Amino acid sequence: MVSVFSLLLINRIYFWISGEKLIAEAGIVIFGFIAFSFLFFFRVVIKKTYQVMNRKEQRQTAYILGIEREDIAMAEGIISENASNYKVIGFICNDAKSHQTRIFNLPIYNTQQLQKSSTIGDAVIVSDSRLQYLREHRPQLLSKLLDLQLKIYKLPNLEDWEGQNSAANLQAIKIEDLLQRSPIQLDRNKLHDRYHNKTILVTGAAGSIGSEIVRQLIPFTPKSILLLDQAETPLHELVVELDKEHPQLRYEKIICNVRSKKRLRQVFNHFQPQVVFHGAAYKHVPMMESNPLEALSVNFQGTRNVADLALEFSIERFVFVSTDKAVNPTNIMGASKRSAELYIQSLVHSKQHQTSFITTRFGNVLGSNGSVIPHFKKQIAQGGPLTVTHPEITRYFMTIDEACQLVLEAGAMGNGGEIYVFDMGSPIKIIDLAKHMIRLSGLVPNKDIAIEFSGLRPGEKLYEELLADKESTLPTHHEKIMIAQATHNFNTTQIVLLSNLLKSVKTYEAKDAVLSLKKLVPEFQPADLATQLANSNTPSDKKTKRVS
Repeated sequence: MVSVFSLLLINRIYFWISGEKLIAEAGIVIFGFIAFSFLFFFRVVIKKTYQVMNRKEQRQTAYILGIEREDIAMAEGIISENASNYKVIGFICNDAKSHQTRIFNLPIYNTQQLQKSSTIGDAVIVSDSRLQYLREHRPQLLSKLLDLQLKIYKLPNLEDWEGQNSAANLQAIKIEDLLQRSPIQLDRNKLHDRYHNKTILVTGAAGSIGSEIVRQLIPFTPKSILLLDQAETPLHELVVELDKEHPQLRYEKIICNVRSKKRLRQVFNHFQPQVVFHGAAYKHVPMMESNPLEALSVNFQGTRNVADLALEFSIERFVFVSTDKAVNPTNIMGASKRSAELYIQSLVHSKQHQTSFITTRFGNVLGSNGSVIPHFKKQIAQGGPLTVTHPEITRYFMTIDEACQLVLEAGAMGNGGEIYVFDMGSPIKIIDLAKHMIRLSGLVPNKDIAIEFSGLRPGEKLYEELLADKESTLPTHHEKIMIAQATHNFNTTQIVLLSNLLKSVKTYEAKDAVLSLKKLVPEFQPADLATQLANSNTPSDKKTKRVS
């Protein structure tokens, strides 16, 4: 266009000077039209050639799950995007009431038709809202699609898009997407009042739970977050992440072992925290069965150290992260956490203070360090087999973000002394979890990847509980958080037992510590107490003092 106007201008100037034109103006216009047409055609050919070359191997044939208005709009968007790596070949709908047979001249299938088909597409695309509905009401449909070895991609809600078009925002679903429940509604105003402009200490800050608590505290603009952990490398990785993602955040990185009360006192004295989230703990059941004294020294003595200092420095709120394994424990890890719960309750019952002590108790967290998900992923990458301890073993699961949101909510609502129990939904069979993960990898359980049973490990339960037998629950304003009303009466005998347990731990009297724990937590029923004592491999004859 510029060249045409330039030629017309030159032609006109030459006419003014010489009285004649270089070329007829009609010819210039025709030349411009022809040149523009060829240039446009050349660019279209180049673009189409590039798209075809780049999607020869990448383009996948995909179905759209659902035939509602939202699903059709999603399909229209993907079809209209010429650069998409997905070719929509049909819709999937198992609704027998639907009489439609085609949309956009594409067929509508049900899962039975797909099973009988000789050729099946590569993937299924589902909206985030429909995926949430299927998780809660029709999980069997997702299992059928995975059985057909179809990859499932979800399209997040529009507000969660990372720019670009809809196809670029498609995400492969993970095991968390299949198990996660409906989003949690938080009382953000109340949380803001509790945590805004406060100095908050998070112990175990480098762990999966601790680090997520830190991330979820950031939107409430605390004055400073104290990141306390004994693990140097994970703490460094968290610091690198915070510097990159939240450069405005004020924080302190603190290497400290919760077993050292002297070091903890230095931290409290120097930084003067107002709120404490205590998540530092040893949590691997088989490992702690072989090292009971270490479990008690961190989970009981460490918690006691932090709780005592919370009293000494008049901390506003102390939130203890416990576990469902503390209910009727059959292993040292669970019993050590229960003993820590009892000590915190004893503080509430026996002393006048300003600190609100709150305990939160929940089950397994998907994807956390040492959980079954990373273990299964590693086994799948190695070609199997996947090892499950027992065909009937079940566990409660929730995602990391869900668990930490509830910890923050419970920490804000507590008045002191409560043990908050989270709604974990229905327990999940570990074997079903293993099968789902194999299917998500595009493989067939017990065909491409074998599943083997290794037998229950020492101290492991078939089923886990969230409430002790003599406890009842009370509702709160949040539908997913309940209060466990413990029936324990804290008397002089129990105080003495707590003191005896601490003394045995400090003096490395492992056998005495396990026996004191059994008296303190009478519901502690190890599979074989003699074995527990034999596993107390720390030399009990050496009465080496630990620095407190």
